[in-house]
Amino acid sequence: MPSEKESRSRRRERDLSPSQWDWDCPTTRRRLEELYFREQDYIGAGSEDVRNFWAFFERLRRFQSWRTESEPTPSCHNQAEPPAIAHRLDLPRQYDPRYRINLSVLSADMEGAIRGRRGDSGVPQERLSEFRAALLHYLDFTQKQSFAKLAKLQRERAALPISQYRDQLLRAVAQNQVVVIAGDTGCGKSTQVPQFLLAAGYSHVACTQPRRIACISLAKRVGFESLHQYGNKVGYQICFESTRLPATKIVFLTEGLLLRQVQREPTLPGYHVLITDEVHEWHLHSNFLLGVLRQLLPARPDLKLVLMSATMNICLFSGYFGGAPVLQVPGRISPILVRTEGDFWDESWHGAGASLSLCLSGGNVLPVSAPAGHLSTHP
Repeated sequence: MPSEKESRSRRRERDLSPSQWDWDCPTTRRRLEELYFREQDYIGAGSEDVRNFWAFFERLRRFQSWRTESEPTPSCHNQAEPPAIAHRLDLPRQYDPRYRINLSVLSADMEGAIRGRRGDSGVPQERLSEFRAALLHYLDFTQKQSFAKLAKLQRERAALPISQYRDQLLRAVAQNQVVVIAGDTGCGKSTQVPQFLLAAGYSHVACTQPRRIACISLAKRVGFESLHQYGNKVGYQICFESTRLPATKIVFLTEGLLLRQVQREPTLPGYHVLITDEVHEWHLHSNFLLGVLRQLLPARPDLKLVLMSATMNICLFSGYFGGAPVLQVPGRISPILVRTEGDFWDESWHGAGASLSLCLSGGNVLPVSAPAGHLSTHP
């Protein structure tokens, strides 16, 4: 049983006025995090979002303090007394657009039930309501940020050349077992084609890359473009490192790892679509993998194979897979102006750079010089 002194101390803590309440107290923050930031909540315990919320909470308190000092105090006859039902249900006095967010936090009755199971949290009801309002502000703020970022990413994705060929690509994949995509550099084929196939209903998509760093960067980019709306459905798998889970739908992996999987499971039953990117790079793994896939296709009529590259021999690859259809996607081309200086050696480097800058209005300058040995030996 707690002593009478401890009971009075706890009761005095609950009776603190708003001016005396210390939001920066570690004990107070820990109690609030236990109530609102559990592992199953939208903001998980110990996540980066918890730290971001407390930083947002500090700025919100400073803003509210500044607004309270700057606004005049309303007269008593202008203050409308809220209905008694609003007090009992802990409803806000005025409507705020942030209440339209598609997320939920603990209500007053849920907070009371949790306190009843865990004992008194030591946080007064008025402070809990204030904290819940701040949390709603933060969730509304993060949702608006996510929506704005998503809209920008969607505009950038729609501007990629591969986006104009999305329907044509999906029709070709649905009608043929093998499709060859000859897309110029910068058209967006490596990041967009796996997403097109996943959105069209093809699950368990594997995209091979010749280098490990490409697997990691592409997996992160696809997750960033989707704002992680796929969750753990996008991952990568390289030697000695993997983020692949049973729920993963798109996996970027090296060609060597796919060959190892063929050794264990010759028919690759875990994949519905295989994308081999950068097939123009001739080396042992890529050549052997293409031969294995060619022998695998008759045994797996439900398996789809997509070959992608920027500088490959289209007729060679199409003929190797029985006349597979070819989808050619142009890249984004920027105008380039080339100007050669008359006597470069008689001018200083800064003078040449200045003249090039004048020639290329509004663009970038790429100075190209002779090798260092030529510069040192030129008279």
